[in-house]
Amino acid sequence: FHFTKEPLMEEYSVAAQIWKYSSVDMCELAMNSVIQSGFEAEVKRHWVGRDYLETGQTEVHKTNVPLCRLKYRASTLEQEHALIARMVRDGSDSPPFRHEH
Repeated sequence: FHFTKEPLMEEYSVAAQIWKYSSVDMCELAMNSVIQSGFEAEVKRHWVGRDYLETGQTEVHKTNVPLCRLKYRASTLEQEHALIARMVRDGSDSPPFRHEH
């Protein structure tokens, strides 16, 4: 249920308030929303950048998401893929985390 005539703006405002998102967080959320949307590729290129399908290749001047954040996300995703590949290769069903007491 929405209380305004702009439900999307209302959703973003609520998210920012509840989770204490910064303006950069909100820009990243909006960027990811466009990338994940059902918009045609040309619309996504207009709003996010021509190489939006490449990890971390959005255009900073369009998204307001700093390059360092995009690089961090790409690096984290790469590490997660490597962990999954290692687990598959080793036949493990749980991540190799060590709990020290």
